[in-house]
Amino acid sequence: MLSPSLPKAVIFDMDGLIFDTEALYQKALLGLAGESGFTSITQATVDRTAGLSWSNTRALLALELPSHADVDAFIEAWTDRYEALAQHQLALKPGVTELLDVLEACDIARAVATGSYRDVALRHLAEFELLGRFDTIVAKEDYVHGKPAPEPFLTSAARLQVDSTRCWALEDSPNGIRSAFDAGMAAIMVPDLLTPDAETTALCSHIGSSLNEVVSLIQERR
Repeated sequence: MLSPSLPKAVIFDMDGLIFDTEALYQKALLGLAGESGFTSITQATVDRTAGLSWSNTRALLALELPSHADVDAFIEAWTDRYEALAQHQLALKPGVTELLDVLEACDIARAVATGSYRDVALRHLAEFELLGRFDTIVAKEDYVHGKPAPEPFLTSAARLQVDSTRCWALEDSPNGIRSAFDAGMAAIMVPDLLTPDAETTALCSHIGSSLNEVVSLIQERR
């Protein structure tokens, strides 16, 4: 359950939460696997990549791909295909700008904690004129242990100089929710491609249908 008071900071995941990137990554991965004849890469495998760090994703693919496959070459081809899709199909998720507006009005600190590489995160945020609306961007290069480990969120809180227990963390995936919960934050899930199971639900302080619902949660506490 969420505290009745306003948070000191709100930390956003990026993929699947700010942008619909998770859907594009999955489309690219399934398409590439199918064309390559890698039938071991199923929808279940793809679902497990949601919110997962790149190092953990590589480890997962190394287990699932045939022994003769070049995992790094496969990942490079996957990300190239994603970039081609994102160039024309990337979209902002509902409620992003509205939530940023209300957080700024309340003087609540804002950060992004993403598993994406910094250049990708900065490019996407800049494309939608969001780069200057966050106090800090924590990307893959800024920590050692990615989600579901808590380090991305703890790093964000440290940069904002806010105790993690006074932060709301916004996530779309079970891996991200685990990361936020273990960081001691109020974990708010706005599901994208995956419906939370019982284990994930138990870690959530709130589950909303969109970021517009988080706007309402802030306004109720003003």
